[in-house]
Amino acid sequence: MKQLKIAYFNQLGRRELDQAKTKFEEEYPDTEVKLISTGYDEAFEKIADGEADLVIADKRDEKDDLEREDLAQVGVMAILPKGSYQSGIQMVDKADLSDMTCFIVAKPEEEVAELHLFKDLYQVKSPFIASNSVEEAALLVASGSGYFLINEIAADLLKNDSLQKLFLTDNGAPMRQTIAAFYAEKNQTIAKFNEILKKEY
Repeated sequence: MKQLKIAYFNQLGRRELDQAKTKFEEEYPDTEVKLISTGYDEAFEKIADGEADLVIADKRDEKDDLEREDLAQVGVMAILPKGSYQSGIQMVDKADLSDMTCFIVAKPEEEVAELHLFKDLYQVKSPFIASNSVEEAALLVASGSGYFLINEIAADLLKNDSLQKLFLTDNGAPMRQTIAAFYAEKNQTIAKFNEILKKEY
């Protein structure tokens, strides 16, 4: 049996990947899809080492040695303590959060990659503290000690009544995250999987 090995950045959520895997395997029963959950940098290490055929992650810096296909654009959300803003408000500008601590959801070896995303690419001016998991960050935020950022797909999976979810803006413009597929060279299997996955987003 053939295998399609996919390393995916674990903060993107997995629901769409699981749905695409099921549909792909129904259509191509001779190919098994193996999903590998990793940190951001580790996903690209896996493709470089030949342990993955495809990486699903958000687009940050250009990866010159890899092909890329954009799959979806999703909103970035700030997760705040409930009641931080009046109900009915749906957006918050990153400038309004600069006095609050931003929790970076990252294991120690992933902190540099996530700090680069928030500080250099998103230009967030808040002080940063690392947190090991979304669950830990959610508990810290619920206790009123800051906020964290995730995309709207992952935010949908957060079921916590003591949190408030608001879309993040930059000078009033919604901030977006591009989810993309990265691969060394495209083949029919990768092309078909990307096509199925795109429809799931």
